[in-house]
Amino acid sequence: MNIQLDGLNIAVIGADKHCEKLLSILLSESYLSKNVRVLAVADRSAGAGCLEYARKKGVFTTTDLKSVYQMDNLDLVVHFSKNGDFRFSSDPSVPERVRVLDHYDSMVLLDHLEIESEKNAAKQRLLSHDPNGKNLDSVFDEFAGRITRIIEDRTEHLHDKEKGLSESEKELSQIIQGSMIPTFIINEDHIVTHWNRACEKLTDSPAYTIVGTDKQWTPFRSEKRPTMADVVLGGMDEDQVTKYYGNLWQKSEVIEEAYEAEEFFPHLGENGKWIYFTAAPIKSPEGKVIGAIETLWDKTETKKVEKERELKNKEVATLFEKCRNSEEKYRSLFNNNPTPIFIIDSQTFEILDVNNRVEENYGYSRDELIGTSFPDLGDREDETIANGLQKIRRDKSVLFSKKRHYKKGKKVIFVNINVCYAQYSLRDVLIASATDITESIEKETQLIQAGKMATLGTMAAGMAHEINQPLNVIQICADYFLKMTKKGQTMSTEDMETLAKDIIDNVERAAGVIKHVRDFARQSERDLKKIVINDPVNDVFKVLGHQLSVHNIEVELDLDPDIPQIRAEHNRLEQVFINLVTNAIDSMDEKEARAESRSVEKKLKISSFAKEGYACVTVSDTGVGMTEDVREKIFEPFYTTKETGKGTGLGTSISYGIINDYGGTIDVKSEPDKGAVFTIQFPIIS
Repeated sequence: MNIQLDGLNIAVIGADKHCEKLLSILLSESYLSKNVRVLAVADRSAGAGCLEYARKKGVFTTTDLKSVYQMDNLDLVVHFSKNGDFRFSSDPSVPERVRVLDHYDSMVLLDHLEIESEKNAAKQRLLSHDPNGKNLDSVFDEFAGRITRIIEDRTEHLHDKEKGLSESEKELSQIIQGSMIPTFIINEDHIVTHWNRACEKLTDSPAYTIVGTDKQWTPFRSEKRPTMADVVLGGMDEDQVTKYYGNLWQKSEVIEEAYEAEEFFPHLGENGKWIYFTAAPIKSPEGKVIGAIETLWDKTETKKVEKERELKNKEVATLFEKCRNSEEKYRSLFNNNPTPIFIIDSQTFEILDVNNRVEENYGYSRDELIGTSFPDLGDREDETIANGLQKIRRDKSVLFSKKRHYKKGKKVIFVNINVCYAQYSLRDVLIASATDITESIEKETQLIQAGKMATLGTMAAGMAHEINQPLNVIQICADYFLKMTKKGQTMSTEDMETLAKDIIDNVERAAGVIKHVRDFARQSERDLKKIVINDPVNDVFKVLGHQLSVHNIEVELDLDPDIPQIRAEHNRLEQVFINLVTNAIDSMDEKEARAESRSVEKKLKISSFAKEGYACVTVSDTGVGMTEDVREKIFEPFYTTKETGKGTGLGTSISYGIINDYGGTIDVKSEPDKGAVFTIQFPIIS
């Protein structure tokens, strides 16, 4: 590397011994004649040795590194610092005219100047013995050149290695900055070198206020105290860690030499935050600890959910805690509980014990059930229970609603299953209570069936038309056969085949309508299957197509042919969509009646699409719309806006129950005289 220093204005960063060597050369008489000026010497530490030396030489000194780059007439910055101070060199605000040498280029420059200085001194000494000294001069120059090349080659090799390390560090820094996990890193002096964007967002503390300082504690504490990263880096023993974190900390089971803790920080956010943090040491290839990294996880929302669930299950948890040391009392309470209760192995889900109510309700003896798998009491195809049991954690509970179980003899019952952790015979188990809701399900089914019958009543005219049309064709064909027979005329084979085909096609059409109505009217069981939501939507028009046409309603279907499957029942979803479509017809007819002679747009649009893990269907109309008061009550049982005798008020309530039963949601947006849009969503099968 060859840098011409003549006429340059130079600043030096890193006031170590190398800085002092460089100043002694640049401030010597030989370089003063070259018009080389040292504008400033900078170091973060006010007590750095070279700062004092520079001040004695009349050179300006500072601890504000960033300000050095903004000095007027600055041409070159020589960097002897090897730490994060070099990051300012890549700041976009640094003028383009300023050249910045990193640590290794700076060392090359110093080596070059020292060799040049020594060479000149040696020449002077040799020439003093041999005034002519031509031979000595050339020999010395050649020797010095070799030394220079050796040093440059060696330095270049080291520089290449450092450049590779610098690139790796840059990539690591980009990875940390781009991580969604709040993370910060401190060096061996407990100075923050990285504070990523996720950490900024969590703590509301910008990186520029933290990086380069030892103030990593400020977003979390009102007084200075070691962070977990400081604890790991400082190599504190367990007693010291406990002094700061009490019983909230533990050694990581996954990361060697790492510590973990969970704590509430009232200074974070508006109402404080629960943070789970993990800190681990950063080691050099030689095994020396050169820093520490700490990651943070905001568990505030998780804590809220845990608290709510704890309140809901407090009664069961209290019951088993009180009974733990009293087998006789426990057995009495356990067996006399009115709800069937199963004790299940938390790992294998094998049934370990049952109460008397299980034997009565399920028909199995206790010995028959113990050792069997709890999920096998239900549908083998329903994986939700097994998956849910695997994910449940200590001090948590989970509810499985309206699940099918089989009694002895394969008789079906429906149960709500509530599961939580407990201790049983000095081992971790799951307690599952199975509340029999079969009677409620049957009543719900009967109510849904009643809703179907009411719907069929409103569709009677349309279905009659759908059946009359093929019957009329069959009648015409039969009359033609009879007429030709009476006249004694012979029909051609082609005519007979055409008429026969017409009769067959229309018989099939009528049979199809009757079969569809019969299937719809049949009482459906709660048997969830994989279906495409477009299918029940399309089936609505098999029975309501004519009715829509008679009412002069324009229909627009925009169904996604590739929409993913959901888990539901075709029959019941068809009932939901028939209810929405018939309500839309009534709404648009009412608007038309109010308009009297004025023309009214009557349009029904149904769209299906996938969005963020859900299969969605929108049903929109151009009817009379709804007020805010009606929207709030629309899904209440027996609430209706129709005249007496024209509506039961159960249609939308039943639809709401069916949709909710399949884990879906229904939402309505409407304004008076502007129609309505119903949006239904169901979770997609993953």
